[in-house]
Amino acid sequence: MDPGSVLLIVLLGILLMFLAAAITAGILLYRGARGLVRRAAPGARARRGALIHRARTGTPHRRGLATSRLRLQDSLAATNRSLGVAADSRQHVGNLGYIVQTLNHAAHVVDRQLAVAEKEPDPDVQRAYAQTLGAQTEQILQTAAGVRQALARTSQPMTAVDLSELMRRLDIEAKMLDNWTATYTRLRYPQSPPPDPPNPQSPNPKLRNL
Repeated sequence: MDPGSVLLIVLLGILLMFLAAAITAGILLYRGARGLVRRAAPGARARRGALIHRARTGTPHRRGLATSRLRLQDSLAATNRSLGVAADSRQHVGNLGYIVQTLNHAAHVVDRQLAVAEKEPDPDVQRAYAQTLGAQTEQILQTAAGVRQALARTSQPMTAVDLSELMRRLDIEAKMLDNWTATYTRLRYPQSPPPDPPNPQSPNPKLRNL
């Protein structure tokens, strides 16, 4: 056997070894990810079960706050499922992906604050939290329901139904929620000191809008 053939056989052997190692690593990673999901699922179910329990027991304020969190979770889960199915079936979704992403972010911010309010020992402070976050919770729920309604109207694959008016309304609502979320987060969790005040002698002072 000539040296070239020997070299070719050696290279093929090395390539097969790398390929086998890659396949083995992929299988192990897949099994590990599945194991993590299985281990995480009971924890998520336990947290949800505890939240359901709190929504049925305790003081009226705590029940209301826990119920708001459950409504948000259920609504966003249904909305994400609907969007996922629509994307898989190549359904016409327009800019609903951006709207759902905005809803998920806003719901996460509101849910964190509702969780804080649940643990608040003062009923008056709890009531203030409920009043402050109640309008945002209802807006998220309303917009999420609108997204699901839009997806239901375009349930036929590859259909470009004219939903411009509904899409426009949902887009406006999503931008309002996005602006609220950004402002709320910036005010509650400031990342940097406030900017210097504008120079009154400057011909065109720039004012920063919050």
